[in-house]
Amino acid sequence: MTSMIDGRKRTTEQKHLIRRIAAQRYLEGESPKRIAVSLGVSIVSVHRWANAAKDNGLDALAPKPPPGRPRKLTPEEELMVYDWVTGGDPRQLGLDFGLWTRAIIRDQIAERIGVIMSITSVGEMLHRLGLTPQKPLRRAYERNEVDVQSWVNNTYPKIKKCAKRKGAEIFWLDEAGIRSDDPLQRTWGIKGRTPIVETSSQRQSLNIITALSNSGGFWYHAYSGRFNADTFIHCLKRLLRGRRKPLIVILDGHPVHKSKKVNEFIENVKDRLQIEFLPPYAPDRNPDEYVFHYLKKKGSTKKPLKKGESLKNRTLNDLEAIKKDKNLVKSFFRAELVTFAAA
Repeated sequence: MTSMIDGRKRTTEQKHLIRRIAAQRYLEGESPKRIAVSLGVSIVSVHRWANAAKDNGLDALAPKPPPGRPRKLTPEEELMVYDWVTGGDPRQLGLDFGLWTRAIIRDQIAERIGVIMSITSVGEMLHRLGLTPQKPLRRAYERNEVDVQSWVNNTYPKIKKCAKRKGAEIFWLDEAGIRSDDPLQRTWGIKGRTPIVETSSQRQSLNIITALSNSGGFWYHAYSGRFNADTFIHCLKRLLRGRRKPLIVILDGHPVHKSKKVNEFIENVKDRLQIEFLPPYAPDRNPDEYVFHYLKKKGSTKKPLKKGESLKNRTLNDLEAIKKDKNLVKSFFRAELVTFAAA
Protein backbone atom coordinates (compact mmCIF):
# COMPACT_ATOMS: atom_id res chain seq x y z
CA MET A 1 0.00 0.00 0.00
CA THR A 2 1.34 3.46 -0.90
CA SER A 3 2.01 5.61 2.18
CA MET A 4 0.85 9.19 2.49
CA ILE A 5 3.37 11.76 1.19
CA ASP A 6 4.26 14.92 3.15
CA GLY A 7 2.49 17.68 1.23
CA ARG A 8 4.99 20.27 2.50
CA LYS A 9 7.60 18.80 0.18
CA ARG A 10 5.45 19.45 -2.90
CA THR A 11 5.43 22.62 -4.93
CA THR A 12 2.30 24.73 -5.35
CA GLU A 13 1.95 23.49 -8.93
CA GLN A 14 2.23 19.84 -7.84
CA LYS A 15 -0.43 20.31 -5.16
CA HIS A 16 -2.77 21.95 -7.67
CA LEU A 17 -2.31 19.11 -10.16
CA ILE A 18 -2.99 16.43 -7.50
CA ARG A 19 -6.19 18.20 -6.40
CA ARG A 20 -7.48 18.34 -9.98
CA ILE A 21 -6.58 14.70 -10.71
CA ALA A 22 -8.22 13.49 -7.49
CA ALA A 23 -11.42 15.48 -8.10
CA GLN A 24 -11.62 14.42 -11.76
CA ARG A 25 -11.18 10.73 -10.93
CA TYR A 26 -13.82 10.97 -8.17
CA LEU A 27 -16.31 12.63 -10.50
CA GLU A 28 -15.67 9.84 -13.01
CA GLY A 29 -16.76 7.32 -10.39
CA GLU A 30 -13.47 6.00 -8.99
CA SER A 31 -13.30 4.92 -5.34
CA PRO A 32 -12.13 7.71 -2.96
CA LYS A 33 -9.99 5.17 -1.09
CA ARG A 34 -8.27 4.02 -4.26
CA ILE A 35 -7.63 7.64 -5.32
CA ALA A 36 -6.20 8.50 -1.90
CA VAL A 37 -3.84 5.50 -1.86
CA SER A 38 -2.55 6.08 -5.41
CA LEU A 39 -1.90 9.79 -4.88
CA GLY A 40 -0.58 9.52 -1.31
CA VAL A 41 -3.25 11.79 0.20
CA SER A 42 -6.05 11.33 2.76
CA ILE A 43 -9.58 10.20 1.90
CA VAL A 44 -10.91 13.33 3.66
CA SER A 45 -8.93 15.51 1.26
CA VAL A 46 -10.30 13.64 -1.75
CA HIS A 47 -13.89 14.21 -0.58
CA ARG A 48 -13.21 17.90 0.15
CA TRP A 49 -11.67 18.54 -3.28
CA ALA A 50 -14.44 16.62 -5.05
CA ASN A 51 -17.17 18.60 -3.27
CA ALA A 52 -15.46 21.89 -4.16
CA ALA A 53 -15.23 20.81 -7.81
CA LYS A 54 -18.93 19.76 -7.82
CA ASP A 55 -20.05 23.14 -6.50
CA ASN A 56 -17.71 25.50 -8.37
CA GLY A 57 -15.91 23.49 -11.04
CA LEU A 58 -12.31 22.28 -11.23
CA ASP A 59 -10.99 25.85 -11.37
CA ALA A 60 -12.02 26.22 -7.72
CA LEU A 61 -9.03 24.00 -6.87
CA ALA A 62 -6.52 26.46 -8.33
CA PRO A 63 -3.92 27.96 -5.93
CA LYS A 64 -5.12 31.03 -4.06
CA PRO A 65 -3.11 34.25 -4.46
CA PRO A 66 -0.77 34.94 -1.52
CA PRO A 67 -2.31 37.01 1.29
CA GLY A 68 -1.40 40.64 1.82
CA ARG A 69 -1.21 43.64 -0.41
CA PRO A 70 -0.08 43.12 -4.00
CA ARG A 71 3.44 44.27 -4.82
CA LYS A 72 3.66 47.78 -6.20
CA LEU A 73 6.36 46.96 -8.73
CA THR A 74 6.18 44.34 -11.44
CA PRO A 75 8.97 41.72 -11.62
CA GLU A 76 10.43 43.65 -14.57
CA GLU A 77 10.46 46.90 -12.56
CA GLU A 78 12.05 45.17 -9.55
CA LEU A 79 14.74 43.82 -11.88
CA MET A 80 15.35 47.40 -13.04
CA VAL A 81 15.93 48.48 -9.42
CA TYR A 82 18.25 45.50 -8.93
CA ASP A 83 20.29 46.61 -11.96
CA TRP A 84 20.58 50.15 -10.56
CA VAL A 85 22.00 48.97 -7.24
CA THR A 86 24.32 46.25 -8.57
CA GLY A 87 25.40 48.18 -11.66
CA GLY A 88 27.27 50.97 -9.86
CA ASP A 89 26.70 53.83 -7.45
CA PRO A 90 24.04 56.60 -7.69
CA ARG A 91 26.46 58.99 -9.37
CA GLN A 92 26.15 56.92 -12.53
CA LEU A 93 22.49 58.00 -12.63
CA GLY A 94 23.48 61.65 -12.37
CA LEU A 95 23.14 61.96 -8.58
CA ASP A 96 25.66 63.60 -6.26
CA PHE A 97 25.67 60.91 -3.57
CA GLY A 98 27.91 57.85 -3.94
CA LEU A 99 26.02 55.38 -1.70
CA TRP A 100 22.68 53.66 -2.20
CA THR A 101 20.18 54.28 0.60
CA ARG A 102 16.54 53.24 0.83
CA ALA A 103 15.54 56.91 0.56
CA ILE A 104 17.52 57.42 -2.65
CA ILE A 105 16.13 54.21 -4.15
CA ARG A 106 12.60 55.26 -3.16
CA ASP A 107 13.07 58.65 -4.86
CA GLN A 108 14.46 57.02 -8.01
CA ILE A 109 11.49 54.62 -8.16
CA ALA A 110 9.10 57.57 -7.89
CA GLU A 111 10.96 59.62 -10.51
CA ARG A 112 11.81 56.92 -13.05
CA ILE A 113 8.98 54.42 -12.62
CA GLY A 114 6.25 56.65 -11.23
CA VAL A 115 5.42 54.49 -8.21
CA ILE A 116 5.32 55.85 -4.65
CA MET A 117 6.72 53.46 -2.03
CA SER A 118 7.49 53.75 1.67
CA ILE A 119 11.00 53.37 3.06
CA THR A 120 9.95 50.09 4.73
CA SER A 121 8.54 48.67 1.50
CA VAL A 122 11.75 49.56 -0.33
CA GLY A 123 13.79 47.73 2.32
CA GLU A 124 11.57 44.64 2.10
CA MET A 125 11.90 44.62 -1.69
CA LEU A 126 15.70 44.92 -1.52
CA HIS A 127 15.93 41.97 0.89
CA ARG A 128 13.61 39.98 -1.36
CA LEU A 129 15.96 40.70 -4.27
CA GLY A 130 18.89 39.30 -2.25
CA LEU A 131 20.45 42.69 -1.48
CA THR A 132 21.77 43.68 1.94
CA PRO A 133 23.30 46.88 3.42
CA GLN A 134 27.08 46.61 3.34
CA LYS A 135 30.11 48.73 4.10
CA PRO A 136 31.75 49.45 0.73
CA LEU A 137 35.45 49.30 -0.08
CA ARG A 138 37.12 52.56 -1.04
CA ARG A 139 38.66 52.72 -4.49
CA ALA A 140 40.67 55.61 -5.91
CA TYR A 141 39.49 57.50 -9.00
CA GLU A 142 43.06 57.26 -10.30
CA ARG A 143 42.97 53.47 -10.37
CA ASN A 144 43.35 52.00 -13.86
CA GLU A 145 41.47 48.71 -14.02
CA VAL A 146 43.16 47.74 -17.29
CA ASP A 147 46.58 48.06 -15.66
CA VAL A 148 45.43 46.19 -12.57
CA GLN A 149 44.07 43.30 -14.62
CA SER A 150 47.23 43.25 -16.74
CA TRP A 151 49.28 42.92 -13.55
CA VAL A 152 47.10 40.02 -12.41
CA ASN A 153 47.12 38.21 -15.75
CA ASN A 154 50.67 38.91 -16.92
CA THR A 155 53.03 40.37 -14.30
CA TYR A 156 52.13 38.15 -11.37
CA PRO A 157 52.46 34.86 -13.32
CA LYS A 158 55.97 36.00 -14.34
CA ILE A 159 56.79 36.66 -10.67
CA LYS A 160 55.66 33.14 -9.77
CA LYS A 161 57.78 31.62 -12.56
CA CYS A 162 60.78 33.66 -11.39
CA ALA A 163 60.28 32.44 -7.82
CA LYS A 164 60.11 28.84 -8.97
CA ARG A 165 63.27 29.24 -11.06
CA LYS A 166 65.21 30.81 -8.18
CA GLY A 167 63.74 28.58 -5.47
CA ALA A 168 62.50 31.77 -3.81
CA GLU A 169 59.55 32.34 -1.50
CA ILE A 170 56.98 35.04 -2.31
CA PHE A 171 55.99 37.38 0.51
CA TRP A 172 53.33 40.10 0.45
CA LEU A 173 54.16 43.05 2.70
CA ASP A 174 52.29 46.05 4.09
CA GLU A 175 52.47 48.60 6.90
CA ALA A 176 49.75 49.97 9.15
CA GLY A 177 49.10 51.99 12.27
CA ILE A 178 46.92 50.73 15.13
CA ARG A 179 45.26 53.18 17.55
CA SER A 180 43.44 52.60 20.82
CA ASP A 181 40.92 55.34 19.99
CA ASP A 182 39.78 53.96 16.64
CA PRO A 183 35.98 54.34 16.23
CA LEU A 184 34.16 51.63 18.17
CA GLN A 185 32.01 49.07 16.40
CA ARG A 186 28.26 48.81 17.01
CA THR A 187 26.62 47.59 20.21
CA TRP A 188 22.99 47.04 21.25
CA GLY A 189 21.21 49.40 23.64
CA ILE A 190 17.92 51.13 24.51
CA LYS A 191 16.46 53.13 21.65
CA GLY A 192 17.21 56.82 22.10
CA ARG A 193 19.98 56.25 24.66
CA THR A 194 23.47 56.03 23.23
CA PRO A 195 25.40 53.32 25.15
CA ILE A 196 28.61 54.33 26.92
CA VAL A 197 31.69 52.08 26.86
CA GLU A 198 34.34 52.89 29.45
CA THR A 199 37.87 52.87 28.12
CA SER A 200 41.17 54.59 28.85
CA SER A 201 41.46 58.27 27.91
CA GLN A 202 45.19 57.72 27.26
CA ARG A 203 45.67 57.30 23.54
CA GLN A 204 47.98 54.49 22.53
CA SER A 205 49.28 53.83 19.05
CA LEU A 206 51.49 51.25 17.42
CA ASN A 207 53.10 50.97 13.98
CA ILE A 208 53.46 47.50 12.56
CA ILE A 209 54.72 45.91 9.39
CA THR A 210 53.61 42.41 8.39
CA ALA A 211 54.36 40.00 5.57
CA LEU A 212 52.73 36.72 4.62
CA SER A 213 53.80 34.08 2.13
CA ASN A 214 51.82 32.00 -0.32
CA SER A 215 52.74 28.88 1.65
CA GLY A 216 51.19 30.15 4.89
CA GLY A 217 54.23 31.80 6.46
CA PHE A 218 53.74 34.95 8.50
CA TRP A 219 56.16 37.59 9.81
CA TYR A 220 55.60 40.80 11.76
CA HIS A 221 57.54 43.62 13.36
CA ALA A 222 56.44 46.55 15.53
CA TYR A 223 58.30 49.85 15.40
CA SER A 224 57.99 53.37 16.77
CA GLY A 225 58.49 56.71 15.13
CA ARG A 226 58.05 57.67 11.50
CA PHE A 227 58.15 55.23 8.62
CA ASN A 228 61.20 56.21 6.58
CA ALA A 229 63.97 54.56 4.56
CA ASP A 230 66.05 53.63 7.61
CA THR A 231 63.02 52.06 9.32
CA PHE A 232 62.11 50.09 6.21
CA ILE A 233 65.66 48.84 5.68
CA HIS A 234 65.78 47.73 9.32
CA CYS A 235 62.51 45.81 8.80
CA LEU A 236 63.82 44.15 5.61
CA LYS A 237 66.96 43.03 7.44
CA ARG A 238 64.81 41.45 10.13
CA LEU A 239 62.66 39.77 7.48
CA LEU A 240 65.76 38.25 5.83
CA ARG A 241 67.30 37.09 9.11
CA GLY A 242 67.75 33.32 9.31
CA ARG A 243 66.13 32.53 5.95
CA ARG A 244 67.76 30.01 3.64
CA LYS A 245 65.63 30.75 0.57
CA PRO A 246 65.79 34.05 -1.31
CA LEU A 247 62.69 36.23 -1.02
CA ILE A 248 60.54 38.03 -3.55
CA VAL A 249 58.60 40.71 -1.72
CA ILE A 250 55.48 42.24 -3.30
CA LEU A 251 54.36 45.61 -1.91
CA ASP A 252 52.76 48.91 -2.88
CA GLY A 253 54.49 51.93 -4.42
CA HIS A 254 54.95 53.94 -1.21
CA PRO A 255 57.67 56.60 -1.77
CA VAL A 256 59.80 55.03 0.98
CA HIS A 257 59.73 51.67 -0.85
CA LYS A 258 61.18 53.36 -3.94
CA SER A 259 63.64 55.68 -2.23
CA LYS A 260 67.29 55.84 -3.30
CA LYS A 261 68.54 54.53 0.03
CA VAL A 262 66.23 51.49 -0.11
CA ASN A 263 67.21 50.78 -3.72
CA GLU A 264 70.89 50.81 -2.74
CA PHE A 265 70.22 48.34 0.07
CA ILE A 266 68.28 46.00 -2.23
CA GLU A 267 71.07 46.13 -4.80
CA ASN A 268 73.54 44.97 -2.13
CA VAL A 269 71.35 41.95 -1.22
CA LYS A 270 69.90 41.20 -4.66
CA ASP A 271 70.95 37.57 -4.41
CA ARG A 272 68.67 37.22 -1.37
CA LEU A 273 65.94 39.80 -1.95
CA GLN A 274 63.90 40.97 -4.93
CA ILE A 275 61.23 43.68 -4.73
CA GLU A 276 58.13 43.75 -6.96
CA PHE A 277 55.48 46.48 -6.93
CA LEU A 278 51.71 46.19 -7.07
CA PRO A 279 49.84 48.33 -9.61
CA PRO A 280 49.01 51.85 -8.34
CA TYR A 281 45.91 52.32 -6.18
CA ALA A 282 45.26 48.58 -5.82
CA PRO A 283 45.57 47.74 -2.09
CA ASP A 284 42.83 45.12 -2.48
CA ARG A 285 45.26 43.04 -4.56
CA ASN A 286 47.52 42.56 -1.55
CA PRO A 287 46.32 39.74 0.74
CA ASP A 288 48.32 41.29 3.57
CA GLU A 289 45.75 44.10 3.57
CA TYR A 290 43.28 41.64 5.09
CA VAL A 291 45.58 41.03 8.05
CA PHE A 292 44.83 44.57 9.25
CA HIS A 293 41.10 44.15 8.64
CA TYR A 294 41.29 41.06 10.83
CA LEU A 295 43.31 42.85 13.53
CA LYS A 296 40.87 45.76 13.71
CA LYS A 297 37.98 43.33 13.87
CA LYS A 298 39.59 41.66 16.90
CA GLY A 299 41.37 44.70 18.33
CA SER A 300 40.45 47.81 20.27
CA THR A 301 37.34 48.55 18.19
CA LYS A 302 35.95 45.13 19.10
CA LYS A 303 37.34 44.86 22.63
CA PRO A 304 38.10 48.29 24.17
CA LEU A 305 41.28 48.34 26.22
CA LYS A 306 40.89 47.52 29.89
CA LYS A 307 42.30 49.73 32.60
CA GLY A 308 46.11 49.55 32.50
CA GLU A 309 46.11 47.33 29.40
CA SER A 310 48.79 47.87 26.75
CA LEU A 311 47.74 48.18 23.10
CA LYS A 312 51.19 46.94 22.08
CA ASN A 313 50.96 43.76 24.17
CA ARG A 314 47.48 42.96 22.92
CA THR A 315 48.42 43.56 19.28
CA LEU A 316 51.60 41.49 19.51
CA ASN A 317 49.62 38.65 21.08
CA ASP A 318 47.12 38.84 18.22
CA LEU A 319 49.94 38.82 15.66
CA GLU A 320 51.59 35.84 17.32
CA ALA A 321 48.26 33.97 17.24
CA ILE A 322 47.99 34.68 13.50
CA LYS A 323 51.52 33.39 12.96
CA LYS A 324 50.65 30.08 14.59
CA ASP A 325 47.46 29.61 12.56
CA LYS A 326 48.45 28.66 9.00
CA ASN A 327 44.86 28.09 7.97
CA LEU A 328 44.01 31.64 9.01
CA VAL A 329 46.98 33.02 7.06
CA LYS A 330 45.93 31.08 3.97
CA SER A 331 42.38 32.40 4.35
CA PHE A 332 43.65 35.92 3.65
CA PHE A 333 44.47 34.72 0.14
CA ARG A 334 40.93 33.50 -0.37
CA ALA A 335 39.42 36.95 -0.02
CA GLU A 336 37.26 37.70 -3.06
CA LEU A 337 39.61 40.20 -4.66
CA VAL A 338 42.92 38.36 -4.22
CA THR A 339 42.16 34.75 -5.10
CA PHE A 340 44.78 34.98 -7.87
CA ALA A 341 47.50 35.15 -5.23
CA ALA A 342 47.36 31.59 -3.96
CA ALA A 343 50.32 29.39 -4.83
